[in-house]
Amino acid sequence: MKFAFVTPRYGAEIAHGPEHACRLIAEQVSDRHEVDVLTTCARDARTWQNEYSEGADRVRGILVRRFAVNQAHDRAGFLQLSARLSATPHSQAEEQDWVRRLGPTSPALLEYLKRQHRAYDALVFFSLYHATTVLGVAAAPERSVLFPCLHLDPALRFGLWPEVLGSVRAIGYLSAGERPLVRRFLGVSAIEELVGIGIEAPAQQTYPRHQQDPADEIADADEPTGDAPPDRDAPAEYLAGRGIPFRRRHRLYGPFALYGGRVEPDNGCEEMLEYFHRYSAGDGDTSLVLMGAKLMNVPEQPQVRLAGVLPERERMTAYEAADVALAPEPDDLLATAVLESFAVGTPVLASARNDAAVDHCRRANAGLYYANGDEFSEALRLLMTDTRLRERLGENGRRYVRQHHRWDAVLGRFERLVMRVRRS
Repeated sequence: MKFAFVTPRYGAEIAHGPEHACRLIAEQVSDRHEVDVLTTCARDARTWQNEYSEGADRVRGILVRRFAVNQAHDRAGFLQLSARLSATPHSQAEEQDWVRRLGPTSPALLEYLKRQHRAYDALVFFSLYHATTVLGVAAAPERSVLFPCLHLDPALRFGLWPEVLGSVRAIGYLSAGERPLVRRFLGVSAIEELVGIGIEAPAQQTYPRHQQDPADEIADADEPTGDAPPDRDAPAEYLAGRGIPFRRRHRLYGPFALYGGRVEPDNGCEEMLEYFHRYSAGDGDTSLVLMGAKLMNVPEQPQVRLAGVLPERERMTAYEAADVALAPEPDDLLATAVLESFAVGTPVLASARNDAAVDHCRRANAGLYYANGDEFSEALRLLMTDTRLRERLGENGRRYVRQHHRWDAVLGRFERLVMRVRRS
């Protein structure tokens, strides 16, 4: 079969959100089927500025057709409109204006869909709210599959969404929490499937977490050089074992918690840093490592380290090295960082407002969650000091990923969904 995956933006460096899920699923589906990605030239969702070249491209072997965006994103104006529509009665025309302002709008992409949709067995759209979906499904609603990528949001109450969801042939869900939202707020009856997201879980090793791994392929790159003096004073238990290449590279010789994601206020990072500062005032041994693009000011604290943006392989090594992974986002549809942590046996401490992360922690019995600073400190202290608890939670997380988030199972559910569309 041949599929068109339609998404607001697409790139190997986009590591979060619906676009990240689109890329992961498209790459896996392309092993069995023909896949084109139809997207815009935008890289940054805050501006929708055309940064990629227009035309055909290849990303990790997949054909990507990029189309220019014709309107930049006015974030201030959009937020103003969002606040007004959430607070007062309004028309569907105003909701459609909200969609256009959210963007990205690309007349060339819509024209391509109108002309070429018959070349595909199904059109697979990601993210209900974006203009690429709302305006794009009209090209061939009878062969459209929509991954709405929903979380609890004031915009869910817009009257426009039942019309959009009611027009598509099928709905795929990336997380278990989406289906109740669709049924509660939108009341749409359609072909449905909880497809989920897959995680490449590394093979579990038989040796303890802090025992030297002689087969570690990147360990040599992290041996001390002339610029990094030998680690003579570091505790022995932190100088051997899985995840040690990351510890050596970043000179982490004690327990640490890891946050992986964009370092920005919208991701709960200000609150996380405040809570960690209060925690570290009474526990000076634990470090916090921030792994991702820094998009806000980070107050200088001796225990806070910046690792920056890392390639996928080193990112997994970082989760493996960490004692605990933090998930402070107030809403995170995919919670892929949680699943990546589970996959390598690292327990998670999540914000109670992060529904997807809390759901994973509960179902897997592989993490804790907090609602305020006191709970954060208490839970982090428990995880950092109770080695046996960390090991039990870590093993539960591994088992959960193996049972529910293997890529072969995810692909099976995706194929079942599109086959139901074809039969209908």
